[in-house]
Amino acid sequence: MKRVLYYFMFFISAVMVSCVNPYSYYEEETDQKQDTMAEFDSDYSVQENDEFYEIGHSWKCEGEECSITLSVSEELYNYYRNDREHSAYSYKINGKEGQPNYFGFILSERDRSVIRDLADDLSGRAATEKEKIQMALTFVQYLPYAYDTVSKGVDEYMRYPVETLVDGCGDCEDKSVLLAAILYEMGVDFVLFMPPKHMALGVHCDEVEADRYLYCGDKSYCYMETTTPNWLIGQTPEDYLNMEIDVVPFDASPRLLCKGLRLEWQSTTGSNEAMCNLIFTAQNQGPGKVTDLWANVRVVEIEEDSVRRMLTEQQYPLKDLGEGEVRQEEFSLNSEIMDNSVLEVELIGAEASTQVFTLNLNEGSKTILVSQFDSLVQPF
Repeated sequence: MKRVLYYFMFFISAVMVSCVNPYSYYEEETDQKQDTMAEFDSDYSVQENDEFYEIGHSWKCEGEECSITLSVSEELYNYYRNDREHSAYSYKINGKEGQPNYFGFILSERDRSVIRDLADDLSGRAATEKEKIQMALTFVQYLPYAYDTVSKGVDEYMRYPVETLVDGCGDCEDKSVLLAAILYEMGVDFVLFMPPKHMALGVHCDEVEADRYLYCGDKSYCYMETTTPNWLIGQTPEDYLNMEIDVVPFDASPRLLCKGLRLEWQSTTGSNEAMCNLIFTAQNQGPGKVTDLWANVRVVEIEEDSVRRMLTEQQYPLKDLGEGEVRQEEFSLNSEIMDNSVLEVELIGAEASTQVFTLNLNEGSKTILVSQFDSLVQPF
């Protein structure tokens, strides 16, 4: 009962605080956007029943009442909400924030059955491809808009699709990711549109007269706004008609990251050889598993004029790395060590690889700890 009351109060606060004017984050655009918005008329509820969340959503769709019920296991929701180790967020590289792995959120493995059932339900209500896409768009638009600062108490929190469904609200990224996940299960060709400080979707649809088309390769895509109701397929906010908008193409390949790197090596007395021990911590952000994984470790001498001379190279076969999995791998090798030697290491899989990491080797016994990324993993 407490959980039901919590979600009821959360829904009311999200609507009153966050959804009154969801376009206020666009500078000097509020009046223009509100002119196109109709009254926000939907009913969204979440109740906890045994080990499941029962979700009810009703909204206006082309003047008619639409409703849907969903069931999401508490275990699945908690996996995404509480265990952020799986998160597809990128980590800082040399102090600079990287772009989130959006398709790691959109195509995450564990919530496929929930999103597929939702996509099938929405598709079954439509007679044409355009109606199917509009049905999915309207479903997402009628979810209440909520700032992360209000709904999560943090400046930035990106939800997985299941989180958005159970939380009953989201910001532009959350709602766009949810719509993209639904469209993927519907077999719809889409891309991500990234206006400044915003996120929307582009859909490939020849039968729509759009305000503006953007191109990805040789295909044209029209704009879809997810934040509030009554934006149709192809209708583009006026300020974006002549603005440069980044287009992120569909990418279903997993992303492999280095989250920690430690090198210990000891030179052999009276020789120019050394034993190198390397610990590499990798994370697969998804989507999907990284298969055919192996490590390539080599020691290279950098000669004059940047000429490279290979001293030692060895490959190590590794087990597949599951989506969200973080794993340490340890490698050892003997190598000749020269004055300008460097050790290089990279992990390579069937559809993903890390960048090449380079560590300088100097004379003597050394322990080198490299922190390339701000990490959730404790340092060695």
